[in-house]
Amino acid sequence: MGLWKEAIEQRTGVKITPDREKALSMLLDRRMKELQCGDINQYFEDSLDDAKGAQEWSGIIDSLLIKETSFFRHQPSMDFVTDWVAEKVSEGELTEPLWVWSLGCSTGEEAYSLAMLIEQAMDAAGVVPRYGIIGTDISRDCITQARRGVYRQSKMTHINGSFQEAYFDQVGKGLWRVKDSVRRRVCFVNSNVLTDQSPMVRRKMHLIYCQNMLIYFRRWKRREIVNQLIEHLETDGRLILGMGELGNWIPPGLARVAPRTVQAYVKSRYGLQGDAG
Repeated sequence: MGLWKEAIEQRTGVKITPDREKALSMLLDRRMKELQCGDINQYFEDSLDDAKGAQEWSGIIDSLLIKETSFFRHQPSMDFVTDWVAEKVSEGELTEPLWVWSLGCSTGEEAYSLAMLIEQAMDAAGVVPRYGIIGTDISRDCITQARRGVYRQSKMTHINGSFQEAYFDQVGKGLWRVKDSVRRRVCFVNSNVLTDQSPMVRRKMHLIYCQNMLIYFRRWKRREIVNQLIEHLETDGRLILGMGELGNWIPPGLARVAPRTVQAYVKSRYGLQGDAG
């Protein structure tokens, strides 16, 4: 089990805590039975083979990682994005398309939520929506679902009626699809934040939204990832994380911004750290 835990953390950065060891053991037992493999050491060696192991690892990772998400999750953070976009529009700061990166996007609800809020803010200001959103996740299954943009009625509980009417089409009994006008603004990419440098996210971003992903990493790895994200952030861009994911640490070159109900930072023009109020 130790070899598997070490390999999983090396490949994904995710630490297998004691409370998740049982789930890992059950998963490996099930896969060995399906493959009719009676030797766990041989199964491990096969999984490391580039030719045979890539698909197997994808399945293991998909089964292990928690994919809990919802539309407009953590409303204070979503409100922060709305206010920030509205302010940029009103002050005439949007001289180029707004670029957003939704990191650890799971099945797409977060990325589409951001798209709907940005679309609404720009429409309300009377400007032509010019923005692009990139959603990335390590799970291939999640990315496939996100690209479809189809959700069950149970997923619509956090969406008010006006948003549902404006941004979704009903495509079957209890099934809703994000409208093409929004979907074409969002691109989903299967990507591992530890190892991949996808061409899609090499550009500078005005907003990086990364919530409830860092909690799966060791503290030192969280800081390493955030420092990488800063490199992708435009000067005066915003980084939004999950509450408490960094503790009291303020990353170099960032300043915390109000309100305190949101874990949001601005990339300082002068490389300063601290509190921007």
